[in-house]
Amino acid sequence: MEFLVDKGQNYSLSGAHNLSLPEGFLAVDAVFMPVKKVNFFIETSRSNSSAELESLILEIWTNGSITPDEALSSCAEILEKTFEALKITEITLPTISVSSNDSETIEDKSEQFDNIFIEELELSVRAYNCLKRANVHTLADLLKYSADELLEFKNFGQKSADEVYENLKKRFNVDLRIST
Repeated sequence: MEFLVDKGQNYSLSGAHNLSLPEGFLAVDAVFMPVKKVNFFIETSRSNSSAELESLILEIWTNGSITPDEALSSCAEILEKTFEALKITEITLPTISVSSNDSETIEDKSEQFDNIFIEELELSVRAYNCLKRANVHTLADLLKYSADELLEFKNFGQKSADEVYENLKKRFNVDLRIST
């Protein structure tokens, strides 16, 4: 008996690929899964700067054909290739003035806002959920959008936008409505 073995990933149907099999070979369905089980834990701890730090602990069991390190690395590569199409090549931040004496632009402030989560704005549940659904998690994420772009979020109306503007101004002295 002769076998032709091929590499792959996930589950592969025999008829799904136009394999150029030599005459007399029979294609069969295959499962390419060296990872048998994965478990994860998240541990939370507080740092000196009152920010919570989280640690991700992964447990990976394989069938022995690859090591857990190789499985994790391969998984990361597959995810990277899968989401490559969604990658934004050029990010342009809107130029928004910050109300201060030296009138800094938002580009100067965005770095310090990377670690400030939108929870600190203390928004209503509706406004908060709309921002979360739009993948806005930090103030830096929020400041990437203009006032008009915020209104394009699903279920995010003028009332929610006004609430965001007021809280940004009151807590962080940032005004989204003024552009330079």
